[in-house]
Amino acid sequence: MSGSNSAPGPIRGLIVTHGHLGQELLKTAESILGPQEGVTIQSNTNLSHVGLLEQVEEGIEQVGDEEAGIVLLADMLSGSCGQVCRKLASRHPQVLVVSGVNLPMLLEFLYHRHRVGRAELKERILAKGREAVRVEGWEEETV
Repeated sequence: MSGSNSAPGPIRGLIVTHGHLGQELLKTAESILGPQEGVTIQSNTNLSHVGLLEQVEEGIEQVGDEEAGIVLLADMLSGSCGQVCRKLASRHPQVLVVSGVNLPMLLEFLYHRHRVGRAELKERILAKGREAVRVEGWEEETV
């Protein structure tokens, strides 16, 4: 079942961010989709790198089922949150790390996590996150 297109399972999420960003993202997503079970938040506030690592690992271990899968949604891959997530993903094969978390990406994850297999969920999250980033304006100047 740990294959890439296995039947939908209880894929859980752990939002790992600086400050209150994760809390606000989940609160906003729940205002759109309703309450979400199986999703927790971990802030790096007042935690050392080791403390954050321990807290996130504890969150991963609470999932328990290697087949279920867990998505770690980090705000920045290069920051402490992303570094911890990447380190833990190397220890836990059921973990997928997604960085640059934004609201459309989180909504896509929450809506589809019980509806599609791992491979499709991974592609949906990535596509929605990329699609959400747009730049408009500042027309090219002519000389």
